[in-house]
Amino acid sequence: MADEIAELTITAALEAGHVDQATGETDLFQRVRAYIETHLDDPALGPQRVAQEFFLSPRTLHRLFARHDLTVHAWIKERRLEVSRHALTAPGSQHSPVTEVATRYGFRDAAVFSRAFSRAYGASPSRYRMLHVE
Repeated sequence: MADEIAELTITAALEAGHVDQATGETDLFQRVRAYIETHLDDPALGPQRVAQEFFLSPRTLHRLFARHDLTVHAWIKERRLEVSRHALTAPGSQHSPVTEVATRYGFRDAAVFSRAFSRAYGASPSRYRMLHVE
């Protein structure tokens, strides 16, 4: 109930012109993405958790991302894969097991990580590491 009241208040303020909608949404979108970026290691990070953090309904959060042609889930997955890709070849973690890298960035299942990584980068995490480490 409180979420709905907060959402209605925000919507009413936006419609009344008290807040520049485009600026407000851009700021919110940037804050949400920054939150996601700093919580990639949390396996429970998902649309519901993010929406709760910003006192939004999941539907409002999904609409915010849809305005940027994204989905919350896809953004989280993309960011996790990207930081994992960098970690696999970073000098400090070149010798870390692939499963450790996957777990470090919120992937609970190594097989799911490996399949997603292979789809995104065209090689398994192990093969990618082998090809990109000098």
